[in-house]
Amino acid sequence: MGDFYMKGYLEKEDFIFNTKVYQKIEYNNEIENLAKDKVYEIAKKTTNFMNKFEDMLSFFKSDSEVSKINKNAGKCFTRISKDTFEILKVAEHYSKLTNGIFDITIAPLVKEWAINSQQPKFLTNKEVNKKLFLVDYEDVVLNESNLSVMLLRENQQIDLGGIAKGYIADKIIEFYKNNNVASAVINIGGNIKVLGSKGEENLWNVGIYEPKKHSKDVICSILVKDKSIVTSGGYERAFMYNGEMYNHILNPKNGYPVKSDLKSVTVVSNDSIEGDALSTPLFIMGKNKALEFMRKHNISGIIVTENDEIIVTRDLLEVFSLFKEYKVLTF
Repeated sequence: MGDFYMKGYLEKEDFIFNTKVYQKIEYNNEIENLAKDKVYEIAKKTTNFMNKFEDMLSFFKSDSEVSKINKNAGKCFTRISKDTFEILKVAEHYSKLTNGIFDITIAPLVKEWAINSQQPKFLTNKEVNKKLFLVDYEDVVLNESNLSVMLLRENQQIDLGGIAKGYIADKIIEFYKNNNVASAVINIGGNIKVLGSKGEENLWNVGIYEPKKHSKDVICSILVKDKSIVTSGGYERAFMYNGEMYNHILNPKNGYPVKSDLKSVTVVSNDSIEGDALSTPLFIMGKNKALEFMRKHNISGIIVTENDEIIVTRDLLEVFSLFKEYKVLTF
C-alpha cells in the first residue's frame, strides 16, 4: 500500500489482519530522531511488528500459535509466546467479567456459520448444538510456569480475532512512545487508538459512522487524547435467509447470530484491549443489559439503538458533537 506525507505527519496504510491498517505519526525535522526519515522507519518497523503478530495469532495460518493450540486440543499442552499467553490471560478475565458472553472458544461455530465467507450457511438446531457443545472458555487451561496452554476437548478451537487487535494497538502506542513519538494514530480495521493530541493544542476528532454497510456518513464524533475508540455492530457482514437478515456476531450462549436492539456500540477507554473485548459483548447484551453493565463497571462509550437513539455516557458529553438527526440520551 502507499506511503505519503502531510505537513507535520507521516501516513502509512497497509492491509494486515485481513483489514486496512492506518498509521499517522507526527514528525519534526528540527528533532533528529523525529525527522521525517526516522519516523518513516518507525512506521515500517510497526508494519513488520503487525505482520509478525498476524503470523503468530492468525486462525487461518496453519503454522500460527493459535493453529497449533487448536491442533493439540484434547491432546496436550502447547508452548506459546509471552504475548499470546498474555492475550489468553486477558481473554479469560473478560470472559469471567461478561459471564461468558466474550468467549474465544466460539471459533467452531463461527467457522460453521461461515458468515464472513462468500458462502455463509444457515445452521439447523442440531448443527448449532453440535458445535455449541464445544464452546466453553473454562476449557482453556493456562500454565504460567512454562507459558503453555491446552484446550480440554478434541475439536475445540480458539479464535483471538475479538481481542488481538486491541492488544496490538496498545503495543504499537507503547512502541511509538518508546521512540519519542508524542502524537500519533493507529487504526486497525476500525480499532482506533490515539497518542497525545493532534499537534500542540487540538484534540483528536474521532467520528462514529452511521451503522449501515459501507456507510461513509459520520453521525457524531468525540474529541479525545490518549484514548482508544472501538466500535462493534452487526451491519458490515450479514446474509439473508428466508427473508430474514443474519449478522456475523454470534451469541456464545445459544450459538445463533445476535438479534440485538442495538445498531452499534462504541467503547472509549484507556486500553484498546478493553474496548476490543467489551464492545461486542455489549452489543450482544442489548440496550438495557449493556447500559447496566456499563454503569456497574464504569465504562465510557456511545450506543446507537435500533430506534435511532444515540446514548452517550455522561463523561463524554462535553467532547461529543452530533451531525445527524438522532435523539441523544445520556446516563
